[in-house]
Amino acid sequence: MKPIREIIFSIISATRCLVIWIVAVLLIPNILLDCTESIPTLWKIANIAIPAGMYMIILIANKRTGWMAMTLLPVMVLSAFQIVLLYLYGESVIAVDMYLNVATTNMSEASELLENLTPAIILVIAIYLPTIAWSIYAIIRKLKMPMVARREFAIWGSSLTLFGIGLGAVALANGEKGNFHYNIFPINAIYNLCEAVNRAKQIAGYPYTSVRFRYEARSLRNSSDREIYVYVIGETSRAQNWQLYGYHRPTNPKLSQEKNLVFFDRALSESNTTHKSVPMLMSCISAETFNHINNIKSILSAMKEAGFHTRFFSNQAPNRSYTEYFGNEADDTRYTEKNTGHQPYDDALIKMISQAVDDTVHKKQFIVLHTYGSHFKYRDRYPEQFSYFKPDNTSEVSATAREELINSYDNSIRFTDHVIASIISELKIANCPSALLYSSDHGEDIYDDARKRFLHASPTPTYYQLHVAMLAWLSDDFCKAHPEMIHNLRDNSHRFVSPQKSMFNTAMDICGIETPQSDRSKSLASAAYTSSPAVYLTDLNNAVPVKESGIKSADNQHLASLFDF
Repeated sequence: MKPIREIIFSIISATRCLVIWIVAVLLIPNILLDCTESIPTLWKIANIAIPAGMYMIILIANKRTGWMAMTLLPVMVLSAFQIVLLYLYGESVIAVDMYLNVATTNMSEASELLENLTPAIILVIAIYLPTIAWSIYAIIRKLKMPMVARREFAIWGSSLTLFGIGLGAVALANGEKGNFHYNIFPINAIYNLCEAVNRAKQIAGYPYTSVRFRYEARSLRNSSDREIYVYVIGETSRAQNWQLYGYHRPTNPKLSQEKNLVFFDRALSESNTTHKSVPMLMSCISAETFNHINNIKSILSAMKEAGFHTRFFSNQAPNRSYTEYFGNEADDTRYTEKNTGHQPYDDALIKMISQAVDDTVHKKQFIVLHTYGSHFKYRDRYPEQFSYFKPDNTSEVSATAREELINSYDNSIRFTDHVIASIISELKIANCPSALLYSSDHGEDIYDDARKRFLHASPTPTYYQLHVAMLAWLSDDFCKAHPEMIHNLRDNSHRFVSPQKSMFNTAMDICGIETPQSDRSKSLASAAYTSSPAVYLTDLNNAVPVKESGIKSADNQHLASLFDF
């Protein structure tokens, strides 16, 4: 009997074994996707046969198998990414938005997330690092595949590929859902990557494609009257954890005491991704018109045209996105500064607001605040004195640690309550008509049900990712001057609302701005407000009814309470 060392050496020196191993490990994402995705059986078989055949053909294209194995390194990277994605969300191929999320996420945010993907990262390293090492070993040893073996693999590879293509053709002929660039990994992942690259190019060209756009906005009020309006964009703040929504915990101790504050309890975001949701909140664009975003400008430009001094204060780093370009349209654009390497808390924005309120030179001001809100890691979003619900120091991210996660998340909402209430206090000091509008960009999954979903921006949304916190506050001076608006806001507070459609239009109404792009039927401050059908902006930028967004039955009951589902 041969020693184990000799057996191992003979295996790793056999190029046949290397080919079989590489094909097997590269098919892991395909097997997992066949288990998680609702696609017809013919496509599931084709999703195994076509890649397996193609990998074999590539690996035997040259007798030096090690070199051919290294040509598949990009596929290994995509496969590793896909496995991590499935670990995180439990379904779906790498989407266009996922690539864009990677491109626009700042390093601190990325590192926080990676810390909690350790099991998945260890798994893909264990799978693909030995594969790469084996390939390098084959290159160094100049291992060559015998011609007989190459012919065999060529026959198998061609047969599997043709078999898979045939199955796909039959599926297409039968009208079954999908196509080759939708159902076959890694073709779908590569297709989505190309689409992401094209979108990134479009975003980079935004300053040139939007340069001629004008809102033709004008103010309907006296230009000498002092007015200050604050437009707050929240982050990852789901409605069901707000006391104002009826949550059983005191997460809004300060805002719940504000007499001129209105909470909209049926607000459903049109996107679960920041890089789409925030630009819609900051402009006249919504899901149905998102493909025109490169040709418009932000609400800051509309306000500038109407004579307002505009400011954009952000607690999120510039990230080469529409949000950054929109922020640059302001007269005064500023970002919070990291002094100790720690992401600043959102209360850093209060000082900026205070300085703006002290500015009496500019009579009319419109200020957009972009907060960090309740973005994971939740415990890092608030200072120690706001550690109200305990324990909140989570050492792990899992369903078993949900109590700690919810405690820290609720503390972050309580801190948001403090920040917004403090901004309102600053506006009260101004002693002039003023108002504040707030909406979160999207919500968050926190192991809420048997699916054990966590975070947001998943390829398919959930109720928890879409039902967001949204509110309005008006000063006493504003209510005295425009009593009908506080009345209308209260009347509309329990009606279904899309923040992406209503934030812009409500701001136009409250600020007394007229523009061809505004729609009073979408203004919550108007008696003419009319609810729109609930829609979702898909990965391919198509506006579809929420029920067609991939939402699961577990979400239907919750959604039915918000709109006619």
